[in-house]
Amino acid sequence: MIEEASAHHWFRELCTGGVDLAYLCRSIIFSGRTRFQRVDIVDSPLHGKVLFLDKVLQSAERDEFIYHETLVHPALFSVDRPTSVLIVGGGEGATLREVLRHPSVERVLMVEVDGQLVDIARHFLPEWHQGAFDDPRVELVVGDGRAYLEATNERFHVILLDLSDPVDDSPAVLLYTSEFFQIVRRRLQPGGACAVQAESISPQQCTVHARIYNTLAASFPVARTCPYMLHSFHRPDAHLLGSLDPQWSPEQVARRAEAASLPLRYLSPSMFLGLFILPPYLEQAYGTHQRPLTDTDHQIHIDEIL
Repeated sequence: MIEEASAHHWFRELCTGGVDLAYLCRSIIFSGRTRFQRVDIVDSPLHGKVLFLDKVLQSAERDEFIYHETLVHPALFSVDRPTSVLIVGGGEGATLREVLRHPSVERVLMVEVDGQLVDIARHFLPEWHQGAFDDPRVELVVGDGRAYLEATNERFHVILLDLSDPVDDSPAVLLYTSEFFQIVRRRLQPGGACAVQAESISPQQCTVHARIYNTLAASFPVARTCPYMLHSFHRPDAHLLGSLDPQWSPEQVARRAEAASLPLRYLSPSMFLGLFILPPYLEQAYGTHQRPLTDTDHQIHIDEIL
């Protein structure tokens, strides 16, 4: 919701749990609806450009690189010289941008259900995609990611799931289930890896994350958590990494990162060594919240996430 007071714009984010967040905005860059969701882009003095979907902050110009580097590079460095990558979601193009930093990558297929969001991002968020949509290695398919994976016979070295929150009315709700992770596994090359954004890991709000972790861990021989913290998210979050390589190790990931010497702003070889270390409370949550998400048991209320 956008409010005006004393010539200032305030964007009030959708929140639950007794929390109220509003962002001072210098201007409203875009406000409208696609077929799937409301899209707002504002200019914030603190965060730069900020993207909101359905009134929930998705990405901020000044710290999005932390989110996207942590989603992409642990998975790509889990595979020796990956050549083929599938991205499901990631409509603003920053995940694509990070994948294309890897010189071994020859083909990137991006499947995004909301083609209008991609068009909005192309025009209003060049800081995110940095021209990545025009790279000749990229194929963009507008459609449902699960339906695409169910229909294709192609196999990829890495699959990245840059998804919206798995609440009941989200188009991503069936992209976090046991059945879907089994589809992802079948569409990976031997030794391949996947990564998925996996919500909050704060002590107050980590149940959904723990259920996603246990769902992924049931489908992959190696499952690891990649914690990160964004100023714009106001809480600690994490991505999850799944690998089909039984010899996977943080040391191997760090060695590949060092050899590649990519111009990253958040991750470094030494960061990779400590990236997967978890606090005890989160390990305990994995033991407590073991019920997997399935196609028939995936109901998550918005106040479990926001």
